[in-house]
Amino acid sequence: MSAIHIGDDLIHYEFLGRGRPVILLHSWVGSWRYWVPTMQNLQNKFKVYALDLHGFGDTSKNPQKYTIHSQAHLLHDFLDKLAVPKAAFIGHGLGAQVVTEFARLNPDMAPRMMLISPPLFDVEDLEKRPRPGRLVPLTQNRAHTDANSEATIMNSSSAMRAAMMERARTAHQETARVEASANTSASASRKAPLENPLADILANASPESLLLKCFKKSDPLYEKLAVDIPKTDARALKGCALDFDAGRLLDTIWRLPMPTVVLHGLEDALIEAPDEEVWRYIKTDKEDKLVDIPLEGVRHFPMLEYERFNRLVTDFLELPDLTHLKSEIKERWKRRSR
Repeated sequence: MSAIHIGDDLIHYEFLGRGRPVILLHSWVGSWRYWVPTMQNLQNKFKVYALDLHGFGDTSKNPQKYTIHSQAHLLHDFLDKLAVPKAAFIGHGLGAQVVTEFARLNPDMAPRMMLISPPLFDVEDLEKRPRPGRLVPLTQNRAHTDANSEATIMNSSSAMRAAMMERARTAHQETARVEASANTSASASRKAPLENPLADILANASPESLLLKCFKKSDPLYEKLAVDIPKTDARALKGCALDFDAGRLLDTIWRLPMPTVVLHGLEDALIEAPDEEVWRYIKTDKEDKLVDIPLEGVRHFPMLEYERFNRLVTDFLELPDLTHLKSEIKERWKRRSR
């Protein structure tokens, strides 16, 4: 067992191999343990680390560290302690959220990443949703309108000028009121439990109930993952979900500059697979950077269920151009089917 101290917290991890570093992060169910087959497959070419996040496995249970932001800082401190300047990242479920936040904060440390079973939910009017960085602030529009109004007022008579100034002032106040009301409503919507689909799944769940969404008790994979149930702090499930914003996660993934593979089982009963609108949103204008790979007949754990997962991960780590990854998978499948 390997472990380091970060502040007062004991962080457990394991590693195998030599070469370029690869970091594996687990989901809301389980721990580093289910990554063992992946680690064994990669160890001849890569140095592979798998760690337990705050509240999971043999890492300290610290409720103050259960937010995604805190877990991302754990990842940064972990790499700093081990003197790893950058690495390829593979995050699963919760790990996919953490990797995304880490990459947002430290893009130079994450040259490529794979997100497995991330919580990508549709939000209303994705087709009309303003893209980050492309929104024209309402204040600019109002300033332009106010400037035009003032020019008109200056060219009018005194009586008309007074009346027009009063109407302009009233309109300005009404606009401000509407905007304030909209902002308050938007803020309330983000905090409302029904508007947080991840909290609906996790906030009142137990580790065992989540595992039962993935496998029946009679399934051999249930037994392999059940050993981590007593080591999971249920408070960590709630802590990582309460500040979740579905639209913000989609926008973050869309804005990330590094090559990214998003993998999702189409039979995932824990986190529903993204629909076409979601795939389209995160791929718009970045088809050369983001590769989506839906997996038929696969549930929440592709690394344990998908027989070609290890080959897929090797290609992800070795191919210089990830846009060929999807076509190679289809071609390999055709050859196997003949």
